Amino acid sequence: MKNDRQLYRLNRRTFVGSALMAGALTTQVGTAGPSPARSCRPAGLLARRVKLTADRLLSGQIPEFSTEFVLADVALAPDRRFNEYSGDLSGRYVGALALMPASDSPARLRSLVSQLISYQRSDGRFGQEDLVFKADEIGPRHMALLWGNGRLLVGLLEYYEQSRDPKILEVARRLGQFLLGVRRECSDPAVLKKLEGQGASGYICFTQLIEPLVLLKRATGDASLLEAATSIVPLLQPRGIQHAHGYLSTLRGIMMLHDETRDPKQLAFVEDAYTALLKSPDYTEFGSVLEYFGLRSAGHGTPDLSTIVENSGKDPRDEGCGHADFLRLSLQLWRQTGKLEYLERAERCLWNGFFFNQFPTGDFGHHVCAGSGVKPNDNVARAWWCCTMHGYRTFPDILDAVVTESEEGIRINLFEEVDWSGDNVGLNLRRSSREVKPLEWGLTVEVSRAANASRPIGVRVPNWAERAQLFLNGQPVPVEVKAGYAKLQRKWAAGDRLEVVFGCRMTLQRGDGTTLAPVKLSGSPVRALLMLGPWLMSVDSVRDPFFFGEPQDNTILVGGSPRTSAPIDSGDPSVGLLLPLSYVHGGFPGTHRVVLRPVADASRHDAAIVAVWSKFKRGGS
Repeated sequence: MKNDRQLYRLNRRTFVGSALMAGALTTQVGTAGPSPARSCRPAGLLARRVKLTADRLLSGQIPEFSTEFVLADVALAPDRRFNEYSGDLSGRYVGALALMPASDSPARLRSLVSQLISYQRSDGRFGQEDLVFKADEIGPRHMALLWGNGRLLVGLLEYYEQSRDPKILEVARRLGQFLLGVRRECSDPAVLKKLEGQGASGYICFTQLIEPLVLLKRATGDASLLEAATSIVPLLQPRGIQHAHGYLSTLRGIMMLHDETRDPKQLAFVEDAYTALLKSPDYTEFGSVLEYFGLRSAGHGTPDLSTIVENSGKDPRDEGCGHADFLRLSLQLWRQTGKLEYLERAERCLWNGFFFNQFPTGDFGHHVCAGSGVKPNDNVARAWWCCTMHGYRTFPDILDAVVTESEEGIRINLFEEVDWSGDNVGLNLRRSSREVKPLEWGLTVEVSRAANASRPIGVRVPNWAERAQLFLNGQPVPVEVKAGYAKLQRKWAAGDRLEVVFGCRMTLQRGDGTTLAPVKLSGSPVRALLMLGPWLMSVDSVRDPFFFGEPQDNTILVGGSPRTSAPIDSGDPSVGLLLPLSYVHGGFPGTHRVVLRPVADASRHDAAIVAVWSKFKRGGS
């Protein structure tokens, strides 16, 4: 993993040669000019998801991301929600499209950024210039400005990473100096105490500055910025009652800091926080986190929840930014430690929480987490002000992780559809068209380019797979798994096809975290989640409305030999297998059919009840 990490840092900019290659797509993701030596282009279902959000950002109508609209939080006009978080939306918009260009976005960003930087104040900040950062005056509005300015600095530096425009770097330097200038006053313990329970305007608006300070160091080489970032680390408070996005952004920043300093205490800090999160009610059945920590565990004697309830409602909900942060943090931990458990967590979040959170419009946003899964919001829940851009910004990190190359060879880590190009080998990854047995799922890897390449290709064998089979050009080959990867070495030629077939483990997961194999079910119902391989399986009220008829006391029957069916390819965004089963309804007689689907498949339906918790017992065929 050390070599993979070094190549990741050296080739971070080469990634943006990515482009959507599906012929019918109009959005082209990638930079102009010749393709870099290494690139990863989304294809198939992943390309559809990328295009969906790219189109939303570039041609969506309500609200339209016009220049005036995007820059409202630095121009402070026209009135727009969250303008007090100056630079938040504009910074995210610039950074996301800088790292994942689409259509005419490079030219559009050049014009937009040239106008954006004109709003910088004399002290380097953006936004309200009369806010005084003195400890006894600092409150939520100060934190809002710090949050937005921090996100803007990230976006400007991500834009600078591609443009190398010295004007942008100078603006970033001045903004960085402003943030450093308020550090002492913001570090006062009285400020921290005053901001407890303030949610998205709380103290995490200050601790999230670690990320932009590290990025500024990488752009300028100024090592003193690392010292400043390091001084903020101890100020991150336990999760308690606070906003997940800010907390996880801080942890991501500490991981970036560790990548620079190699300080083992910083890594241990993040690993301990991550482990504690997994064990808490804040970690959800969707493989991700709630928008606000503490809502599921709050009881008597907890801090005042009124600020959070005012912003999110009484029921806990998720947030696209939280999914994106948890996914990106998991990938960072995997890259820097080599521990596959972090990659597995990233994958579960990706195929369940993250993909499920993407709306049919391409936006990311919120679900209300209640009862058996999620229920309809009382609004459309599309967070155009943050989650839509932050979700889109996550696609580059996903693509960076699908295939990696080092001195040890090529590794396929995530099973996404991409066209990948390395030093001497090109690979096209697609869902397998091979006819497979029930509960099996496959991936086809076709060599598109090979120049005197005899490099080993390793395919991750995940924990959710009961078995793995490899076929080379149609013929089975032995599978030997070492360190979590099945490796095959030969002199590769263009046209070689490596097919991987996984037997998907079916597991029932109880509320206390313990698991049960379906064959262990009896006639007594067990309330549980059903995991089929990496997919959290669900029932939704659009496809199976009567499943949700009163009283909702259904029992799903799992037979001795469950069968699966492949997803429908005609526009169906399913990422995995469909599972036809039977159920007994709590209100009317008979045994009825129901199809359990990967929860991400429900993302294309608005205002639906989506159940992931059900009762299961032995029965059926």
